[in-house]
Amino acid sequence: MIHRERRSRATATLALSLAGLLAGLAACSISNSSESISTSMSSPFKSSSGSSSGEGDEAYLSEVQSFTAGFAASGGDVTAFRRGIGSIAERRGLHDWEDDDPTCKAIGQGLKRAGLTQDKAQALLGEVFAGRAERAGVAMKGYDAS
Repeated sequence: MIHRERRSRATATLALSLAGLLAGLAACSISNSSESISTSMSSPFKSSSGSSSGEGDEAYLSEVQSFTAGFAASGGDVTAFRRGIGSIAERRGLHDWEDDDPTCKAIGQGLKRAGLTQDKAQALLGEVFAGRAERAGVAMKGYDAS
C-alpha cells in the first residue's frame, strides 16, 4: 500500500511538473507571438520614418490624403482631424506634422481629392492651422499641385 502511495505521489508530482512546464511554454509562446505581432504592425512605420523619400513616405502621404479627404467629405470636427493626423504622423515617428511640408501638402491634396473649392479649402485650412497662415499656404501648394 505504501509503495502504491509513493507511486501515486510521484505520478502526481510528475503531472504537476509537466503541467507547469507546458503552462510556461505556452506563456512564452504567447508572449513571443504578441511581441512578433506588435513588431510587425509597427515596423512599416518605423522603416519609413528614417527615410526622406520612398515607398514608406508615399504610403504615409497617401494615408494623410485619404484621411483628409474623408474628413472634408464628412464635415468633421477640426480638433478630431488634428488628432487623427497627429496619430498617423506619430506612427511614422513624426511628432511635428504641422511643420512638415510633405504632410501639409498631402493635406491640401486630400482637400482637392474631396472636391472642396479653393475658397472652402482655404477656410478649412485656416481653422486647421489656426494662427499659422504660412503652414496653411504650404497646404494650399499641395491643393494647387493636384
